[in-house]
Amino acid sequence: MTDGRARAVRRVPTSALLVSAALGAIQALVFLAVVPVTGVLAAASPPAYALVAAVHTALPLLARVITRTPGMATLTAFVAGVLTVAVSPIGPLGLVPLLLGGLALDLALPLRRDAAVSSARLLAAAAVAGVALFLVALPVFSPEHLVPAVLGATLVARVVGMLAVAAVVIAVRRLLARAGVVR
Repeated sequence: MTDGRARAVRRVPTSALLVSAALGAIQALVFLAVVPVTGVLAAASPPAYALVAAVHTALPLLARVITRTPGMATLTAFVAGVLTVAVSPIGPLGLVPLLLGGLALDLALPLRRDAAVSSARLLAAAAVAGVALFLVALPVFSPEHLVPAVLGATLVARVVGMLAVAAVVIAVRRLLARAGVVR
């Protein structure tokens, strides 16, 4: 039963969906540019791979920050993942780390639309995503890399890479705000 009043439903703005899809397509191009390097690094040096692979979360994080809409990091990562399935060295499984990274970012940032996000909160969200991405990568580590030194270095590299990505996103957000493109 209703009391006669319509329930206000907050829909995702079309502009947020379009921005996220566009950034997802650009992220797919970034993926194509770095996949030759990351493919070699994944097998040779997990810490180096972890540092470089952080670039795969750059545009999902930017989408989440500039749209101020929960779920947009995940959507952006999904678009990028779908567009890169054919060229990913691991095929459709490549969606898993992309989606997990986007989801971790979305969950670590405010779940309320239009909420301002401080730089400190962005950095914390990046660190959380870095830890989550490290954990999802553990099952694919080769046995010779499953030693404390390599695991510790890989975790640190993943978090440092994510913090670097977040710093770039913070700088881009400032520039876009100064230009009047975003709030």
